[in-house]
Amino acid sequence: MNSIRIRFSLMLVGTVLSVVILATVVISQMVTGLVEQGFRDALASRVAAFASTIKIEGNDAIFHLQPTPIEGKLLEAQTNLLQEAFQKSQANFDIFVKQTPDGRRWASIKMGPGWLSWPIRENAPPPEVWWGLAGWMILITVGVIGVALTVAHQTTKQLKLLQSIAMSVGKDGMLPVLKEEGSIEIKATAQALNMMGASLKKAMDSKIRLVAAAGHDLRTPMTRMRLRAEFLNEREREEWLQDLDEMDRIADSAIQLVREETVGKGTERVRIDELVGDVCAELILIKMPVTIAGLDPGSVKISPLALKRALRNLIINAATHGGGAIVSLEAREGFAVVIIDDNGPGIPETFLASAFEPFFRVDPARRQPIPGAGLGLAIAKEIVERQGGTLQIENRQPHGLRQTLSIELDSANVSSVAA
Repeated sequence: MNSIRIRFSLMLVGTVLSVVILATVVISQMVTGLVEQGFRDALASRVAAFASTIKIEGNDAIFHLQPTPIEGKLLEAQTNLLQEAFQKSQANFDIFVKQTPDGRRWASIKMGPGWLSWPIRENAPPPEVWWGLAGWMILITVGVIGVALTVAHQTTKQLKLLQSIAMSVGKDGMLPVLKEEGSIEIKATAQALNMMGASLKKAMDSKIRLVAAAGHDLRTPMTRMRLRAEFLNEREREEWLQDLDEMDRIADSAIQLVREETVGKGTERVRIDELVGDVCAELILIKMPVTIAGLDPGSVKISPLALKRALRNLIINAATHGGGAIVSLEAREGFAVVIIDDNGPGIPETFLASAFEPFFRVDPARRQPIPGAGLGLAIAKEIVERQGGTLQIENRQPHGLRQTLSIELDSANVSSVAA
C-alpha cells in the first residue's frame, strides 16, 4: 500500500463511488416519495371524479353519462396520443382531450348514448424532480471536483519536493543528500537524485584534480623553457620570457579559479569597511591609481581571505584597464555595497553578458599590452557568490565601468553600528 499510484487509484475510485452512491440514495428517496405522492393525488382526483358521475343504489353503482363532451379547448396532440393508446388496447371509442377554463385537462370518452369525462394529470415531472436531479448533479460535480483537487494537490506536492531540491542546489552545483524515506516512488526518486549528486561530485572533483595537476605539470616544462631561453639572443629571449610569463599567469589563474570552486561560505565576522580599506591601502602602496571615495561602517560574515582576493581582482581590473579605481562602500537596506568606478572605455553592451566568462577579453587579439589571463572577473564572481553575495557590472555615462559587489550585513551588528 506504500505506493502513491495505488493510493491515488484507491482514493479516486473510493471517492467517486461514495459520491455516486450518496447521490443515488438521495435521489432514490426523493423519487420514491414523489411516486407515492403522485399515486395518492391521482387516486384522490379519480375518486372525486367518480363521485360526481356515480349513483349508488344498494350494492350497485350506476354511471350517469353526460349528453355531450366536457366543454373546453380541444388539445389535438393529446387527443391523438390517447386515441392511439386505446386502439392498441382494442378499444375503439370516440375520445377528446380538452382543457377547461380552470386549467385542468379532461378526457371525454363516448360510451353508448353518453360521454364519460375523466381527469388527466400533467405528464411533466413536478418541480421537485428537477430539483432532485439538480441536487444529484451538484453532488456528483462537487465530488469529482474534490477528487480532482485532491489528486492535483498530491501530485503538485511531489513536484514541490523536486522544486525545493532544485532550489537547494549549492553554489558548487552539488545536490544535497536526501533522506530515502516515504512512499516507493519518493524513495526511488531520492535514491536517483542521491546517485546523480554523487556522480556530479565525482565529476567535479575529477575536474579539479585534472586542472590542478595540469597546472602543476606545466611548471616543469616551462622552467626548462626559461633555462633554454637564456641561451637565445636578447630580442628572442625577451619574447620567449613574455610568453612564458603569460602562460604562468594563465596556469595560476586557472588553478585559483578551480580552488575557489571548492571553498564554501565563510562564517567569520569581519568589518568590511576595514577590509576594503586594507585592500585599497595595499594597492596604493604599490603605486596603483586607487582612490577611496568613502567607506560606511558595517560587518559581514565571510571568509576574509577569499573576499580580499575578489576585491583585489576587481580594483586591479579598474586600475589597470580603466585608468584608475574609485572605491566606495555604502550600507543599503541591510546590504554592504562596494562600488568600484573607473573612467576607462568600459565594455561594449554586446559583451557585458560575457564579461564573467573565463578568459574573457574585450580585445579579441591574443597578445595584450596589459598583462592578464582574463580570469580576474571570473574568479571574483566565483568568490563573491560563494560568500553569499552578488557581483554586477555596468557601463557608466558618458564613459567608464562600474563594478558593484553586494553582500548581506551581519544582522547582529547592524543595530550596534547604527548606534
